Amino acid sequence: MAQISHVLKVELDINRPVEELTQVISSVLSAHPHNQKEILAALDLEIGNALAAIETKEQRDEPEVIE
Repeated sequence: MAQISHVLKVELDINRPVEELTQVISSVLSAHPHNQKEILAALDLEIGNALAAIETKEQRDEPEVIE
């Protein structure tokens, strides 16, 4: 019997994170041609938030320079 699912099951090589994630994103975008802009905008927001959190942590972890 045929099984039809809207779930993308992925195995990725974490030694190549950018290439692997790019392929996953491309696959999802190809399944949603009319919503690509919205998907990418939401990903952009999530990535921006993650980068901001990393930068905040790095600033907190920097030793304070007293002159």
